[in-house]
Amino acid sequence: MRVRDLILPEDKVFFSLFKDMAEKIREASDVLNEITHELPNGVEKGQKVRQLEHLADEITRQTYERLNDSLITPLEPEEIARLAPALDDVMDRIDWVTHQLCNYGIPQSTEHLKEFSYLMVLSSTEISHALDDLATLKRANEIERHTRELNRLYNISTELLSRAVIDLFQTRDVLMIIKLKDIYEGMARVMVHYNDVGHALADISRNHA
Repeated sequence: MRVRDLILPEDKVFFSLFKDMAEKIREASDVLNEITHELPNGVEKGQKVRQLEHLADEITRQTYERLNDSLITPLEPEEIARLAPALDDVMDRIDWVTHQLCNYGIPQSTEHLKEFSYLMVLSSTEISHALDDLATLKRANEIERHTRELNRLYNISTELLSRAVIDLFQTRDVLMIIKLKDIYEGMARVMVHYNDVGHALADISRNHA
């Protein structure tokens, strides 16, 4: 046991804040997945994602505020300061790609859009489970399993992007090529940020194993 643990109880609120953030990410990915299955309908749901993004920003603000005020934290301060913005980046990118999808006038969905959004739903679930395990600081192996799955999903997304772009250039609608390529690349960027969260969680779990 660390000396600081004998002096003051650790501030467990950070785990609650991270779980709240994970829930907002999960909700946003679910909405995006719905939109990709309903195009050209469902674009009004983009406002729900924007609302979730605003709520997530508030959670991030609270996290930093609490970090500045806390003498004792359940994780090292630099670990909290790494994980909080990594989660926020995921939410920001989901919001941005949803904005693209809802405002580019896509006449119908594609299988690639649906596949990307499903990868995000799966990744959101892995983050949520990993944060549940992180709260105990006693299940490093489980956290590692979730982070490996996040990396596997990320690798799938890189292959998906290649296939999506190749298929896209088989069409003759230049404007639609530009729009969909931008969206596909935006979705791939979301997966990069999911993987970044996985790296942060993996490092934290190793530090506390």
